[in-house]
Amino acid sequence: MTETLPIDSLMIDRWTNQWLKQLGFNNEQLIKRNNKVEQFSRFVLDRIQTKKLTDITKREQLLVETLREYEHRLSRTGFENDINEEFENMKLKQKEILIERKHQELDIKEEKCIKELDQLSQNERSLCQILTATPMEITPDETLVKRIENLRDYLTTLETIKIERLTTIKSYGTRLDTLCTQLDFKLDKFSIACQLMDEKYESCLTTDSLNQIESLLNELECKSKEQEKYVYRLVETLEKLYTKLARDDATPPKRSAAYILRHNNAETVKQLENEISELQAKRMATSQVYCESMRKKIEEFYEQYQIGLSERHSIDFETITPETLDECDREYDRLDDMCRARKPIIDVFEQWKLLVQQHTEFLKKSSSAARFHERGYSAVKEQAERKRFAIALPKAERTCLNTLEQWEKEHMNEQFLINDIPIRQILEQQHNATSNTTTTTVSKTVSSVNSTAVPQRTLSKNNIRKKSLRNIVKQTIQEQVTENDHDEDDTLEFTQLENIKNINGVARIVTSTPKIGKNHSSNHTVVDMGRNKTNDLIHKRRLSKRVIPTRR
Repeated sequence: MTETLPIDSLMIDRWTNQWLKQLGFNNEQLIKRNNKVEQFSRFVLDRIQTKKLTDITKREQLLVETLREYEHRLSRTGFENDINEEFENMKLKQKEILIERKHQELDIKEEKCIKELDQLSQNERSLCQILTATPMEITPDETLVKRIENLRDYLTTLETIKIERLTTIKSYGTRLDTLCTQLDFKLDKFSIACQLMDEKYESCLTTDSLNQIESLLNELECKSKEQEKYVYRLVETLEKLYTKLARDDATPPKRSAAYILRHNNAETVKQLENEISELQAKRMATSQVYCESMRKKIEEFYEQYQIGLSERHSIDFETITPETLDECDREYDRLDDMCRARKPIIDVFEQWKLLVQQHTEFLKKSSSAARFHERGYSAVKEQAERKRFAIALPKAERTCLNTLEQWEKEHMNEQFLINDIPIRQILEQQHNATSNTTTTTVSKTVSSVNSTAVPQRTLSKNNIRKKSLRNIVKQTIQEQVTENDHDEDDTLEFTQLENIKNINGVARIVTSTPKIGKNHSSNHTVVDMGRNKTNDLIHKRRLSKRVIPTRR
């Protein structure tokens, strides 16, 4: 808009008076001059107004461009726009001043952020180089503030990794120091492990350095485990040597500190090895006597537990070396363990074997007629003995088989040998032989006994009962003896003779004194155990007609 110049009548009057007085203009000249001045003034005023409008337009355009640049810088840097709503109501000059001030503040902030970003980038490169990590990727549309925030987070992550690795490296250093001391291991001066031992942790934080240290630690751990096993083997060897020397010598050696503490280090290994060498040398001094005693003990094991040739290990006792002593020890330990496992079966087998032997002797004795000539023979005892064998033999056999089955389960169905013969084979053969013999003997005995009539105590007359009982016993014995003359394998049983009693209720005894008749057949007399004229010794010395009553 064009503005009117502040020209009024008073000003015109002043100019007129001044021009009239000083320049000497008349009224007409003054009017002309006034018109020209007015025209020129209006021309100048138009030019001034036009220029002012042009300047204002340019300033407004420049302000708009400046504002756009400010907004672009804000979007590029990521700062917040702090221009409020009052900006629209401000004058142009105030707007220009405000925008200029905002640009200056933004320059300061941006410069500060750029410096911070450079510092963070340097820290990132340093940490990535130390940790052998990958730098953070740059996003094309990322603002300055956002990049700084992401870089800070990434640096925090890298710092956490660095702290964790420092903690791990320090623990690795402690473990490495312990393992090197245990194994007496020497490190290379220029290796990463040596730098770790010198506490130069910054050079050990890379991934390659960590891998090298971890591989070295794994190798040393394996060596430590092997050394620990070796220490226990040495301790076991020492225990065996202590045991053997205590068995051979009256004054056993004292246990060393290395044997008692059993530390897993190189010094303990050296001490144990030296002690083993000394004890082995001490054993070799008495090796001849030791081998001879071990030979006797091993042979006693072979004989006592019936170990056959297939289960024996041959040892050369002619040339005595430390290996020979070790072979003797191993064979003795093997036999000790083996016999400890065989002992339950051997015990029940020996009991069964003893019963079989007794049963065989009993069968042989009971099948012979000569037993009737022996003093004190009792058919009742014979029958009781036969019953005992009929119960004890199967029971012993079952016990032996049950123990054998348990042993076979524990030893993966391995055969149990008695002098290279399977024990099952022995048991089966003896079982078959015993069952055949028992069947034959029992059938003959039952038939002989059942054919004999056993008297009952229901007769009314004593003399008739005495005579009948004697006749029955004589007849039974004669038949049994006649059968034994024809068949030596037949056996006699008098299971019913225990019911034969005299008139006083006392059991009668079959004597072994034979009576030879006309047909030269041996008979036996029946003797009453009561007091009568034939066997009462007091009656022979003192004659008395008084009858002594007997209690029935």
